[in-house]
Amino acid sequence: MGVMRFLVPRRDALPPDAVERAYMAGIDEVPWHARIQWTDEGLSVERAENDSGNLFFPCAIDGYGELELSTASLMERPEPYHLDVELARGTLNRLRNQIAGWEQFGLRGPKRVYELAQIAAEHMSQAATSKDDPQAAGRRAVQATSVSLQAIDLLTAAFVEQTLAVRHSQSGKINTVYGVNLGTARPSPEVAAAMAGTFNTAVVPMTWRGIEVTEGQRDWSLADAQIEWCRANELKVCSGPLLQLDKWSLPDWMYMWGADDSENFQACVAEHITAVVERYRGRVQLWQCAARLNTNNDFDHSEEERLRLAVLAIETIRRADGRTPIVLSLDQPWGAYMSRDEYDLSPLHFADALVRAELGLAGIGLEINFGYAPHGTEPRDVLEFGRQIDRYAGLGTPLLIVVTVPSAGGPDAAADIKDHVVAYTGGEPSPEAQRDWATKYLPILLAKQPVQ
Repeated sequence: MGVMRFLVPRRDALPPDAVERAYMAGIDEVPWHARIQWTDEGLSVERAENDSGNLFFPCAIDGYGELELSTASLMERPEPYHLDVELARGTLNRLRNQIAGWEQFGLRGPKRVYELAQIAAEHMSQAATSKDDPQAAGRRAVQATSVSLQAIDLLTAAFVEQTLAVRHSQSGKINTVYGVNLGTARPSPEVAAAMAGTFNTAVVPMTWRGIEVTEGQRDWSLADAQIEWCRANELKVCSGPLLQLDKWSLPDWMYMWGADDSENFQACVAEHITAVVERYRGRVQLWQCAARLNTNNDFDHSEEERLRLAVLAIETIRRADGRTPIVLSLDQPWGAYMSRDEYDLSPLHFADALVRAELGLAGIGLEINFGYAPHGTEPRDVLEFGRQIDRYAGLGTPLLIVVTVPSAGGPDAAADIKDHVVAYTGGEPSPEAQRDWATKYLPILLAKQPVQ
């Protein structure tokens, strides 16, 4: 078993649940199943692998809130690493690598980016040579991280501006599908007026639990009203997901089958999807066949069984509707959940298996519930956010990005999953912070050509 140790002189400045949200990954960025815990000396990371790897760890940075930062690749060694120093090294390393990479494509950041990169490097040098004073090394490292993040913001904004200019010059208007989930209601006139000038699409959930509370008795009233509203407001309709294996999506009577009666379970799934598709065929422009099948569910299905259910959902829709595009969405695309449970397939490999099967998928969806823990996506800086999109773009298929960001920090009585909100902003989560997040992060998605 491989063990790495870290000195943590600023432990009191870390989030209280930092260890639970940390993980380690190899060069392929697939998280390892690991045991991360506090010790008297600092932090211990135990794993089955002995390879070098990157530690991902949440840190509170002034002006940024809590961010999941990464070290550079670290090898095992007898002496402990300094956590703050290694996170600063990893952040600066990502910045410098990205500058070099984008320059190869003819993109150049503002002069201030290079100035900040130099300042960060000077702080990093001071931190790395202050081993005899861990507290001083930590302070310098935090300064290096903060300055690197400022440079990352400026560099990414410049990339977005230049990339969008190129895309506009080549094709004029960018025809990105840009929508909002209608949830469990038909929008009010006030909401409709705000949506009209912003979105071109709406997501009609068509949740199985809401449609078929009693087996064999379907209530289409909500979905009918929402689709009618979309047509009246000239919005495209994205459906679903039609299959999601959790207690908030499946009707209670489905639990009588359980994981042991897969034949009847699959028959019920196919029957439900067929009924939905046949009713709304021609009125839906995009089918979300399933979501979150890459993670464990209430039925303890194996990964192989979840892959089979994904195939079933795709093939069932294709039989009932041979024309409308189909996408399948993955949850937690960074795959941090793999550090807590045993998995064979990362979310990227799960998607790759379905794409290579040539089932007729028109795209892959990535569900990013930003700023929620433990079942959401850890807050990350804009560079890492965009880089993860690039990883999935390597699948060679269009991407659908589903984003949720909290507008408040307290408990939400209406929430199905009782995750807590992570401080993803420099202040308290609020509608203003949510707006600022959208202003900063959504342009990155618009600049990525695979994001449709």
